[in-house]
Amino acid sequence: MNLRTVIPAQAIPSIRSSLPAALGLFTVLVFYWVQQPLILSDFGVTSLLNQSVALAIAAMAQTLVVISGAVDLSVGATIGLTTCFGATYMGGSPQMAVLLIVASLFLGAAAGALNGVLVSFGKLEPLIATLTTSFVYSGVSLIIRPTPGGSVPAWFSSNLSGSWGYVTASGILLVLCVLGIWIPLMRSRIGRDIEAVGNSEQNAYLSGLSPRRAKIFAYGGSGLLSSVAGLFLLAQTGSGDAAIGQVYTLNSFACVVLGGVSLRGGKGTFLGPVLSAFLLSIVVSALLAWGVSAFWQNLVQGLILILVLVSAGIPVLRSRSWIRFVRGQVS
Repeated sequence: MNLRTVIPAQAIPSIRSSLPAALGLFTVLVFYWVQQPLILSDFGVTSLLNQSVALAIAAMAQTLVVISGAVDLSVGATIGLTTCFGATYMGGSPQMAVLLIVASLFLGAAAGALNGVLVSFGKLEPLIATLTTSFVYSGVSLIIRPTPGGSVPAWFSSNLSGSWGYVTASGILLVLCVLGIWIPLMRSRIGRDIEAVGNSEQNAYLSGLSPRRAKIFAYGGSGLLSSVAGLFLLAQTGSGDAAIGQVYTLNSFACVVLGGVSLRGGKGTFLGPVLSAFLLSIVVSALLAWGVSAFWQNLVQGLILILVLVSAGIPVLRSRSWIRFVRGQVS
């Protein structure tokens, strides 16, 4: 069977770019399994998914913006805002919890859309705009919950972090994000506009497309996915914390790079970044299984991030600055 008859031709390069992340993840899992065979049990699979899915969803959020030719430094702040909002106002009744979940998703999408408005209408650089709003969202989080705390219903935590054999709630949530948010958005006209704007904003405008609308939807989708990641972390921790999402901003960007998504924008898929998220998350547990001291784990993970980001920075040497590079002005 010809691969091109099953997978659209335009998606094949993006899938090929995901192969290094897939190979790295497979290698780490094999070595991890040798040291700890229980990772293939239903409990082990649940643990691996629970520790990886939040970053995987955050990586999808970052990927969406990168495809549009920009970057989102407020991913982590939006995640923290969602946890603080949920832990403070969720309450105990199922009706209130459902209302809060919907409100959290709307809040995340609105926060992302605001980024898009600042970039497209305010003419601010994506780096500057999203860095600024990250401080704003973190400040709002601290106003809502000055110290980590709050509570969520027990059923909310158990349903989002539990499992039924090898079927895990976290895995279902990740699939729902792909099927319910990513695929409908990227296969719609808006999704094609996002890719076109990422390729060339000027050409997209001359073709009759609306770069402003595309950017707002890209950032809005990023905010929506970030809020989903925040709700998942809220279910895991049972409390809100304004600082809980800080690590996800850099790590989500690293997942985009390691996942083979072009930082010039215009093309990319969720597959590579999601696989990279699993790789970066699981390598910490693998280090424990290999007997690496906890004092060295952050160092090793940091070195991995440095290598990933340096590999992304090589093309920047041609564009002379990160800002020109992110805007696609490579010369």
